Amino acid sequence: MIRVFHILTAMAVVLFLLISFSSVIYIYDQRTKIHTFITDTILTRYETRKSNDFYWAKEIMNGGYILHFRHAERDKWIDVQMYDALESDLHNNGKNESRYAENDYFSDAVCLNSRGKIQARAMGESLKYINLPIGSVHSSVSCRSRQTADLAFGGYEKLHRILVHKGPYKEKEKTRINKLTELYSSFPIEGGKNTIVSAHNGVIDCNMFINNKCPKGLKLEEGGFYVIRNTKDGLLFEHEFHNFQVFIKQFFER
Repeated sequence: MIRVFHILTAMAVVLFLLISFSSVIYIYDQRTKIHTFITDTILTRYETRKSNDFYWAKEIMNGGYILHFRHAERDKWIDVQMYDALESDLHNNGKNESRYAENDYFSDAVCLNSRGKIQARAMGESLKYINLPIGSVHSSVSCRSRQTADLAFGGYEKLHRILVHKGPYKEKEKTRINKLTELYSSFPIEGGKNTIVSAHNGVIDCNMFINNKCPKGLKLEEGGFYVIRNTKDGLLFEHEFHNFQVFIKQFFER
């Protein structure tokens, strides 16, 4: 009985090896087709994204959108959330106001660094060159967002504490998303112009939108932005420019 078991086990192993070997041979024979399929898929997605970048770069020149920008570069302090809370909450200037950390001892933690100031000014010069139609500008209360608004967009009309990223706060996610949805839905959009938001990563959430274009793992590089449309039915996520260079290159041809 034991001998029969060993024989059956050996036969099963041989059968498994034969099937595995056949699969390897098949994959090897199909390697060109597989490689072509993968390459074509990647190229198709790349070309589609490039086409979408060009379309949306031109489309927002017509105005009518909310453009949510991540602020320009700051120095990376691992405990930045503590300093953001100091600036946004520990002052007597009002709820939607700032401590104006650029005049305080922790400015290096929350404001733009020297590269960020250059980046924001370059963004501003580029936007002026293409004549991007800009209407009202709204900013997080944080120093780096306000400085980006000043240098890139010529200033801001209103500050909003809810536009600070979620890191410094203990809050219910659903409540935060509802507040943000209400705020973005209330932003005025002048005819032929775009409403600008100068804020952070960790603000926009896919649950704010009624469509399914919002990508998983939302994360912008400094200077990148999302294109959002406000409709009577709700907010639509339209496009992501992961960084500013992806956007502005659409206007420089040679």
